[in-house]
Amino acid sequence: MAIVKMAALVALCSLFSASASKPNIILIVADDLGYNDVGFHNPNYTHTHTPNLNALAAKGMVLTNHHVQPFCSPTRACLMTGRHVLRYGLQNTVIWPQDPWAIPANETMLAQNLKDVGYYTAYYGKWHLGFYKKEFLPMNRGYDEQYGYYLGGEDYFTHERNGGLDWHRNDTLCTNENGTYSADLLGAATVDYVMRMGATPDRPFFLYLPFQSVHSPLEALPEDLVLYPNLKGNVQTRSAMVTAMDRNVGKMLDALDKTNQMSNTIIVFTADNGAPYGDAYDTFDDPERSSTLGFDKDNKPPPADEGPNGRCGNGGGSNYPLIGWKHYVFEGGVRSAAFVYGIPGVAPGSFHHGLFHAVDWLPTLVGLAGGDTTKNLPLDGKDISQALKDGSGSPHTELPVQITACDVGLQSIVDGPQTAMIVGDMKVILGCYWRNSKNTSDAQLYNITADPSESNDLAASMPDQLNAVIARLAYWESVSVDPYAAHAKDTACGNGKPQGTPPHWDTWC
Repeated sequence: MAIVKMAALVALCSLFSASASKPNIILIVADDLGYNDVGFHNPNYTHTHTPNLNALAAKGMVLTNHHVQPFCSPTRACLMTGRHVLRYGLQNTVIWPQDPWAIPANETMLAQNLKDVGYYTAYYGKWHLGFYKKEFLPMNRGYDEQYGYYLGGEDYFTHERNGGLDWHRNDTLCTNENGTYSADLLGAATVDYVMRMGATPDRPFFLYLPFQSVHSPLEALPEDLVLYPNLKGNVQTRSAMVTAMDRNVGKMLDALDKTNQMSNTIIVFTADNGAPYGDAYDTFDDPERSSTLGFDKDNKPPPADEGPNGRCGNGGGSNYPLIGWKHYVFEGGVRSAAFVYGIPGVAPGSFHHGLFHAVDWLPTLVGLAGGDTTKNLPLDGKDISQALKDGSGSPHTELPVQITACDVGLQSIVDGPQTAMIVGDMKVILGCYWRNSKNTSDAQLYNITADPSESNDLAASMPDQLNAVIARLAYWESVSVDPYAAHAKDTACGNGKPQGTPPHWDTWC
């Protein structure tokens, strides 16, 4: 009997020891944050105050060549599934509030993988991955807790969009948060979560924290606006919004310190895309509005303002020194401000210039947590932990940046050229390369390692390299599925709209 009891005790102790050895994981996503909207990239050229993010990046590794998709939903889908959006048809647009569609149920999400190996999981912030049926709500996709909103672009104070309230706790409508700025709501919830997790150190936690900041509408608190007396207009407002997010990241870091969890916590930070030039027009559910915003459909994106506010678009954000904006396939739209902190063996204060993508975080974080991805569909992401630790090159040799279905008469909110492909250092940009509309006569070719601002088009002088990249683009186009609007909408459910009292967004099918 004593031997049996001792064996049970040893097994129990081993379980607790294994749990305690797993790192806590926090994945922070900033919405519409420009490459130059933070202090850790170009401190001599940015005007935003991000002391907490700067300090965290300085203790971790800044990822200078980290790629995402050109706008909201697709990047979030890549992060959660580890698979490119061309696998399930989210390449053309975002998931609109009324759409009867969501990331397919056969896609295993990051939270589900981590929950399988003992993690307590929470998501606080923006979902934007579909919600028309209950099976697609966050708490049915691997999360033990949920707090935030399902759509994108809500009012920061009323939390309403298109006539409906959109703020939920544990997938249930939350009506008592009206009047409180969303960054502060998410910051307070995060502090509470970290403190609770600190009281149960035997169980590791995963927190997915996609802030609303700094997506339009541009709304800021007076206490943050006063920090920028020399700025004006949208640049001042947006800078204050960045600071509000940074301030709440600081509160989270304080809570981690107070609970002695900082040394056992991995933190990944990335933007979902670059800063928009003007309004982030996906807010308005009107893709035709793009034609009124002054974009040049046939050439390069509009340049940054070099006036008093400097290097910013009309929406107040800056992607300097990159060209392009949100909705564009140029680097300013798809290269994100990003860093990682807390991975054992990663040199503090270092930089990595390797080619990484949002799809890489699922296999990387699951691997660091001691899990596996055998139940997932085949991943496009790579485990980049070894590259981060030893500074070796990226495991990626190529990246299908964006392949828009641009010949089928379907909605696309990609602006300018619709296609981009990276192979090694070389990046091809094309107007359209899809099915029966594969025009390569307008191809642009850039060495984005030597020329990240895409100023020297090499297409005419390097035809062999151009053709080599187009050949890989042809492969990726051939394995791309049609956009969800063409084949996967649940038309029997109809379109969604605000419902109930008060009018709010929720499942409808």
